Amino acid sequence: MVSLQRFVMTGLVFALGSTASPASADGTFLAQTMSDGELASQRGGFTLNNLEISIGLEQVVSVNGETLAVNRLTIPNLNQMVSGQAVPHQMETVLSIINSGQNERALVSAAADGGRWMTLIQNDLNGTVIQNARQLNIELNNLGAGYRIPDNLRDPILQFLGR
Repeated sequence: MVSLQRFVMTGLVFALGSTASPASADGTFLAQTMSDGELASQRGGFTLNNLEISIGLEQVVSVNGETLAVNRLTIPNLNQMVSGQAVPHQMETVLSIINSGQNERALVSAAADGGRWMTLIQNDLNGTVIQNARQLNIELNNLGAGYRIPDNLRDPILQFLGR
């Protein structure tokens, strides 16, 4: 029974295959090819013309819930053209060193060579909770007129336009 079904299916495949027209690379599309300008207007994404992209990386070090160090790296405008040089950036370190007598702990945070920062925490307490959190902040300015509308008006206007 199974071999009979295979035989019938094989026969159908060959019969249908012989009646089908051969495939061609050209295809049978009726639409005209689009020019480069038309393609550019139809593509997704965005251009970087006058778009300000600001990026910041922040590292916060806390010991037992108390913030001891904040390191920030800020690149104010990633789209800014700089002729063959590094993008201007700013590094900032905020420290709070605590020496509490018998249970001393020390924190050292400084910029290392190559524009990197290094944070070293030394303590002599068991059961101390040391947290190291990193946060990436990305801000896009000049994105569109819809984002310059005040917050209390933005949602009703966008809902109205979406109808």
